[in-house]
Amino acid sequence: MNEKVRFGILGCGPRGMQVARIAKLLPDCCLLTAMSDPDENALKTAGAAFPEIKLFRSSDELLDSGLVDAVITEIPPEVHTEYVVKALDRGIHVLGEIPCVNSVEEGEYLWKKVRESKAIYMCGANPNYRAKTQFILKLRDLGLLGRIAYIEAEYVHGTGDPVKKGSWRNAYESCRYCTHSLGPVLALTGEEFTAVSCMSTYDRLGNGRAHNAMSALLRTKDNLVVRLLTAFGVPTHGPQHTTRIFAEKANVWLYNQKARVWFKGLNDFSAENEFLEIQLTPDWDSRPTGLPILDEDMFRKASCGHNGSDNLMLKDFAEAILNGKTSPIGIREGLAMTLPGIFAAESAREGGALKQIKYPWS
Repeated sequence: MNEKVRFGILGCGPRGMQVARIAKLLPDCCLLTAMSDPDENALKTAGAAFPEIKLFRSSDELLDSGLVDAVITEIPPEVHTEYVVKALDRGIHVLGEIPCVNSVEEGEYLWKKVRESKAIYMCGANPNYRAKTQFILKLRDLGLLGRIAYIEAEYVHGTGDPVKKGSWRNAYESCRYCTHSLGPVLALTGEEFTAVSCMSTYDRLGNGRAHNAMSALLRTKDNLVVRLLTAFGVPTHGPQHTTRIFAEKANVWLYNQKARVWFKGLNDFSAENEFLEIQLTPDWDSRPTGLPILDEDMFRKASCGHNGSDNLMLKDFAEAILNGKTSPIGIREGLAMTLPGIFAAESAREGGALKQIKYPWS
């Protein structure tokens, strides 16, 4: 193995370009060598930004070039699984975008192929690397939460304006884009979901979205309940990533990169009946510092690439390859945060029917 991982990126769209720039920020472990895209204009943009790399019109050509140890799949969701498998079959490591599969059948197929391959597959769930996720994990590990009874999570993205023709958000069932919310919840609780009921507004606002909003109730075997709201077609100001955690010892409210915590009893971090307000990014002078519940190094890094999460995720992936470690977020974790959304969409099509969630390993 080389001292650095030679990375190729499938897709030169905005997200592909963003990840390419992140790779260039990690010269100790990452070497960007190739990108591919069938769109000539996208290739020209990539070539102008990274003149030292090799460009390909097709992902297959990149995979067969011998120039890469690993690839990142910044391609349409409907072909994620196809090219993840093509890479794995060639012994090429894969950082696969989310949602990691498009159907239950793809989930079973990818589960089998990843387990057969000697290459590493990592689910690209960057929300698991955000400062707010690390914050709630630390609260849990310090025993400040206790048993969790109920969680509310929301992923609201878009202005609610009439959509551009051809936008993938037009007809997409937003509950299938659930990994941003469910990835951190699963990391926190360790409880996989077993059942879901979901309902959709459909195009109630008449703005061209197939679904203005979708609301799902998910349940685990031990009766943890999570309400998940996903919306691409309602009026809102910018992306909103919200989580509320109702636990035995505390109530936690996460909004974008802020945290508001109330502890039931007195402790070292706040007085009873007072909220602890924390800004989870480094550009806020009034954010309390020196608290044992904060990982200061994490927050110092939260400055670019989805508040630093892209940097941390890619670095973790590269180091796993270089050091022969297991995948930081493997196929089981990826499917556990993806398949509930697929069953939720099925439930919505049937008017909210309760669906039992099935996994390849169950």
